[in-house]
Amino acid sequence: MTLIKKHRLRSKTTLVETLPEMLLEALANHEDFIVTYETDEKTRERSLYVMSGKLVTPEMLAALKEQIKKKKEEGNSIITRDWK
Repeated sequence: MTLIKKHRLRSKTTLVETLPEMLLEALANHEDFIVTYETDEKTRERSLYVMSGKLVTPEMLAALKEQIKKKKEEGNSIITRDWK
């Protein structure tokens, strides 16, 4: 297994440049990769979170997949591929 050094955000790179590198590192390290956002209820300001690591348990994944399945008509989606 090839471990890739964890990425530290650099101020000179954009998010568009950083995301593919972080995704490739997570895949190479057999880690989870999550992108989500949160809206502050008071200011309505949005924050983006990009996380990688051993984050999702099998139970959490099963619950997320079930939630997506129930809300497909609302536009939720999931992509599943075999992994070697």
